[in-house]
Amino acid sequence: MPHASDSEPLLALRESVRSFLRDAVPADIRAATQAHCLVTKEQAARWQRILHARGWAAPGWPPEHGGPGWSLVEQAVFREELAASDAPYVENLGIDTIGPTLIRHGTPEQCRRFLPGMLSFDDFWAQGYSEPEAGSDLASLRTTARRDGEQWVVNGSKIWQSLGHWANWALVLVRTDPAALRKQNGISVLLIDLHSPGVTIRPIRYINGSNLHVQMFFDDVRVPAANLVGTEHGGWAIAKGLLVIERLFVARVAECKAELASAAALVADQGEEPSTAVERALLARRHAVLDIRMRALEAAWWPAVRLAGQGASPELEASLLKLDGIQLLQDLHLFKMDALGTATLPFDPGAIDGKPSPTPYSAMHAGNLTLHMWRYRGSSLAGGSSEIQRQIIARSIFGGTTEIDRPPTGHLSEQQAMMSDAVRRWLEKHYGFAHRQRIVAAHGGCDEAAWAGLAGLGLAGLLIPERDGGLGGTIADLLPLLEILGESLVVEPVLWSAVLATQAVLALPSGDGRDRLLAVLASGEGRCALACDADRSRSPIVAHRDGGKWRLDGANGMVMGGSQAQHLVVAARLGDGGLGLFHIPAHASGVAMRAYQLHDGRSASDMRLDGVALAPSARLADTGQATAALDDALALTTIALCAESLGAMRRALALTVEYMRTRKQFGQTLSEQQALAHRVVDHYRAWNRARHLAQEAMAGWTTAAPAERKRRTAAAKYMTGTAARAIAFDVLQLHGAIGLQDETPISHYSKRLVANDLLLGNAATHLGRFVAAGAQREV
Repeated sequence: MPHASDSEPLLALRESVRSFLRDAVPADIRAATQAHCLVTKEQAARWQRILHARGWAAPGWPPEHGGPGWSLVEQAVFREELAASDAPYVENLGIDTIGPTLIRHGTPEQCRRFLPGMLSFDDFWAQGYSEPEAGSDLASLRTTARRDGEQWVVNGSKIWQSLGHWANWALVLVRTDPAALRKQNGISVLLIDLHSPGVTIRPIRYINGSNLHVQMFFDDVRVPAANLVGTEHGGWAIAKGLLVIERLFVARVAECKAELASAAALVADQGEEPSTAVERALLARRHAVLDIRMRALEAAWWPAVRLAGQGASPELEASLLKLDGIQLLQDLHLFKMDALGTATLPFDPGAIDGKPSPTPYSAMHAGNLTLHMWRYRGSSLAGGSSEIQRQIIARSIFGGTTEIDRPPTGHLSEQQAMMSDAVRRWLEKHYGFAHRQRIVAAHGGCDEAAWAGLAGLGLAGLLIPERDGGLGGTIADLLPLLEILGESLVVEPVLWSAVLATQAVLALPSGDGRDRLLAVLASGEGRCALACDADRSRSPIVAHRDGGKWRLDGANGMVMGGSQAQHLVVAARLGDGGLGLFHIPAHASGVAMRAYQLHDGRSASDMRLDGVALAPSARLADTGQATAALDDALALTTIALCAESLGAMRRALALTVEYMRTRKQFGQTLSEQQALAHRVVDHYRAWNRARHLAQEAMAGWTTAAPAERKRRTAAAKYMTGTAARAIAFDVLQLHGAIGLQDETPISHYSKRLVANDLLLGNAATHLGRFVAAGAQREV
């Protein structure tokens, strides 16, 4: 899947890493990796020294400390290639977090003393954060350090140190000021030699049978004062900064990509027997959902990595990524287990010691996969549990510091931001909820004054080139405006006239009929509706030659915006079985429109054509041109509909958050009830995933290959539809009975979101299209 991160330098780096990994992994380690064995300390040390000889032992370290000085983006590329290879994967905290902490906060002497041993694996480091009584609440730590001359005396216990039985050194958080008013104050960071008198290491047998974690006991352990990192009592700031970067990479994007590719092979290898056809189809759709989630994770990952690389501290993004990445990785392991079934149950004791069995109990050592499935169940606890991440996100949401309260504008150009601001201000002044309700009740879903105002802001002709009287904008200019229209639940047919019908006409070759129609649409003085059946090869409208004219007959249901249109663009079957596009004035003889309203207040029409006579010039396109134009218009409008839904979701969440901040039950506001707040967090996460997928589809609109563009469009509509439907129903529940009243705005957001999921193909339909486009790409 191509990304903006794949610039020429990064592609060169990928190829360089790939080439190295093809030859550098020792044969016995490669065999162990392919057999899904756990990594031993000896294998990890040997591999680390191979990387060290190449200069890649510490991807993020600067050259003066022995690293290549790669940016976070380059480190991410390196991790992806490493995860996709047969190299062993080891969580080396010395390299990933502790070394960078010393480089940033340590003394020159500490760097000279400790960094070389990390690079060579002569020293292996553990991170002493969690404690038996504190868990994920790091600030509640009880391990103390008392200054005694030129030494610190440490007492306490740490637990859940990954691979702590390998370690000979540890970076430990200790309390140096027990009287501090805030528990976050009075914490310091010490570097402790685990061979010191008074240190006891107790291995903890993990659920998969391996020794993964340890508990450390410190009984009057004396630590040189020179081993203090940073300032006394200043450890909390060091630990907090460390966690942001850690959580970015604990999202395990690289591992998720590698597991997704491995899982894809299982879908392809299910066989062709009829009895397995249904199971194979279900597996393919389940894998497709995982693929879409991976795309959303990666689309959010790269911007966050860039922010961190620029010196920002994307704490919220890190928590979102950790939650999504860990859940995806866990679900990928479960998928592989389900796909292979009972073959994953036989246990191979040698795999714990890194030794593949010469006679495996199941094909391809499938039983060893379960070791990793259980291994990664703990990832939702490491680096701050999933519950803690939800609490961090909840504080941001209910504290008013997320895009729910502040519409996102950072991705907009100056001109886009100005136009977005103009549209939002106009809607706030002229399109309040009460006025919208009057339009729905009295005008059948379209108010001419409102349309004129929106057209005057440039919405009607935004996509039309300047030579045809429009503004010459792009889809990137359009989507932010449609989000704003979604926030206000605009019922006027901007989407159906200014996007769907206009784009279909724009995709056609220039001609008198096309150009005249575009000029009318660009002015905003006329609206157009597109009548097109989902199965265009069986269009219910038929076009016949009648002397020198065309004659159109048939019916087309649910033409969105049809009752307000002055112009119709109609797809009709031709006598040779092909498809034509025709421009029909809405008032033409033989055109009958039966108007009605949808549940959410918008209008549509059933169209019937009875012997509608048209001049030859009314045909805008022949078969090849018509099909391509319709495909292009429907795909773009699908992304535009996603944008409208994103705006409606954002506003629905904003209304719900505001309600929960003030509504009290049992002496607490709803926002103070963790179970309810965490539900909002999960809806925010779903909105965030959908937003990133829509932006990715937009960014690659003109560059992605046809099959890939179909997949991006389907992925965005699937994720938007599932998120929209979940939000639509749960915000009603969170509002209680008041949410179900027609006079309450939230009820109308729910209706709009449910309707948008159904329009242009619901989530299930687009999941099927995503699978089909993937098969098309692989042929």
